Amino acid sequence: MKNPLNIFKRNKESTDPVIIIDKCLRTLSNRITESFQEDGYHWSKPWGVKRFESVVLAKFFMEYSFKIISEDKLQDDERLAFNTLCTTSFSKLFDSEFSSVGLNYEDMTEDINSKIEMYFEARRNSKPPHCWHAIYQLVTKTENKEDIQDDIKNKTSGLELIRGNENFVSMVPQYESQIKILRDKVLAFESAEMMLPHMARFTKDKLRLIKLKKIKALSKKMAKEEKSKK
Repeated sequence: MKNPLNIFKRNKESTDPVIIIDKCLRTLSNRITESFQEDGYHWSKPWGVKRFESVVLAKFFMEYSFKIISEDKLQDDERLAFNTLCTTSFSKLFDSEFSSVGLNYEDMTEDINSKIEMYFEARRNSKPPHCWHAIYQLVTKTENKEDIQDDIKNKTSGLELIRGNENFVSMVPQYESQIKILRDKVLAFESAEMMLPHMARFTKDKLRLIKLKKIKALSKKMAKEEKSKK
């Protein structure tokens, strides 16, 4: 016979901001990491580097998504309560995964916050899909899409010239290979413009489970605790 108390336990878990935030952050980090492992992104960095960037990007999506769903419903100071919970979950996740290689959240806080602010700036400064291209470029440190496309045009023009000159015909395979790599990099941007907004939608859906009144209550509690310290 099932314990009826389990029902209340599940309901508590499903609306507890701490649990929702922690589960969402971990699931999101894994989804982003798995996506960047796909060959289509042509991101030839070690898994650890991809994991680091994916976890930081997940934190950005958490803050960005909650800001959108709580806009006009929470004050900025109330929203800080969510950010505090998110940072607590993030620091635990970060330290559990990277402390073994000499990285910890406390030492990396400035670098992490700087990356997240750059993602926010990229999102503010342009509309989709360009904002997603900019974020993808920041994460992977690749060239921008327009420069790659210009390079393809130049190399394609050069290929046509050397094809017509028997003195340089041996260079054709090299040019064709370079053009294919560049085209694959452009396709990676197109993959990112689908994957990144998908991650944003996923995050919003999960965070909508949070009852904002609980965030407001937590904000008041934090303000009271801060006031008592003075």
